[in-house]
Amino acid sequence: MTTHFPFRLRPLVVSLLALYCLAWLSQDGNNSGRKKKEQPSFSDQGTQRGPVEFRAEVDQVVLHAAVYDKEDRLVTGLTKEDFSVFENKVKQQLTYFGQDDLPSTIGLVLDSSGSMRDKMEFVQKASHLFLDLSHPENELFLVDFDDEVVLEEDFTHDVEDIRDALDNIIVSGGTALYDAIYLAVERAHAGSEPKKAAVVFTDGEDRDSYYKFDELIDKIRESEVQVHIVAILDRDLKSEGGFFGIFKSEREKVKEKISSIATETGGKALFADEVEELEGAFRGIAEELRKQYRLSYTSSLPKDGTWREIDVVVNGAKEKGYKVRARKGYLAAK
Repeated sequence: MTTHFPFRLRPLVVSLLALYCLAWLSQDGNNSGRKKKEQPSFSDQGTQRGPVEFRAEVDQVVLHAAVYDKEDRLVTGLTKEDFSVFENKVKQQLTYFGQDDLPSTIGLVLDSSGSMRDKMEFVQKASHLFLDLSHPENELFLVDFDDEVVLEEDFTHDVEDIRDALDNIIVSGGTALYDAIYLAVERAHAGSEPKKAAVVFTDGEDRDSYYKFDELIDKIRESEVQVHIVAILDRDLKSEGGFFGIFKSEREKVKEKISSIATETGGKALFADEVEELEGAFRGIAEELRKQYRLSYTSSLPKDGTWREIDVVVNGAKEKGYKVRARKGYLAAK
């Protein structure tokens, strides 16, 4: 039996079939690229080369929260009574509260792909400013990435080691952004300081990673490592939505993914239009890392090894126009 489409429906059917084929080919292309690449690792990670499970092994849950006002300025001077913390919608009793300027373990993660050639000087300058403004006792490491990820400088408290490595980065290759963040989060997790972060700079969408976006999200949302990302997106990324504007543009999709990575960890995603804006972006992240609120509590829920959603609330935030940023959850101990 032959099926006949009304003449007016035929263009719509053809368009839908074309979209389906394009989506299928795109997915197939991603999968084929993934199969060709080996699972990435830092060459000197030793026993940490395999997957690291970020599961809470102690009773205390520690959070670092940043609060911003309507003008996007950091809010300081809040007290313990201004905060409420909920785990799986159950209010928790805070056992510690403070706004201490403590040292952190911080990984600088810089995109050194070929498209960075005319931006690297500005990125290096902004990175040096970040180091100037950071806590002088921070534990630091430096990662750079193109289509591969390299640990340029391992854990050090000597900021000059990082400065020297920054000035010797070579620009070339593609963009393995997800792999770089994945490995940097694992590395920061192994650091000696209680507060841990990765500060990432990139100028494009991921094209060469072994890890997929969903795998990266699963990894970072379980960690205690905050991921802050500064991005100047490649001008070649299309700003127009497909299929007469119904679907999101390439640029919108990339921005959404970058924002999701930072949001899941309680970090910050900043999008600069010009390289001259990088200094302000890096300055803001350095300031936030030193002015975050530190909160901890002992969970009132049973140790069952499940994922716990966390909501950090500033009382009266809606009326005051405050925005709170903190990690979204953790994997409980069994």
